[in-house]
Amino acid sequence: MTDAEFRAVFEQNKDAVYRFAWRMCGSAPVAEDIAQEVFLTLLRQPGRFDPARGALRSFLLAVARNLALKRWRDASRLDELDDHFVTPPADLERRETADAVGAAVASLPPLQREVLILAEYEELSLEEIARAVDAEVGTVKSRLHRARENLRQILAPLRSRNVGRSIRHGTLG
Repeated sequence: MTDAEFRAVFEQNKDAVYRFAWRMCGSAPVAEDIAQEVFLTLLRQPGRFDPARGALRSFLLAVARNLALKRWRDASRLDELDDHFVTPPADLERRETADAVGAAVASLPPLQREVLILAEYEELSLEEIARAVDAEVGTVKSRLHRARENLRQILAPLRSRNVGRSIRHGTLG
């Protein structure tokens, strides 16, 4: 990989890699470290990317995912990766909508959170997500479905509150 090719790849993918790492870890410094490690991996070992297996963006996000999981394991922050866990509703009364959604996404179990972030924020296809997280497409669909259902439950108080406001202000048709 030439220097110019690397720079082009970096410019095209740096924001997506950083956003994914930040949403997975919830920490800007950790996301910066992970993003840097992702591109150092590509620079030092360009042969690890196999275009026959998928897009370069999927590969970079997979490296970011693996680095985030490694950090969690090293920090003993995760007892287990249980994607069947249902989180309790968040306290939404004192948060703005965007903050509430961000908190709800962050509260999802890691396996659900990563597929949701890749699908909704990074707009990857199910096949690209499957390659990035090293899972079957059916597994990705299942995790994504559970993530969306959990978000509906977590954010239900916000929806109820907004519907109530709309009725009081005469904006509901």
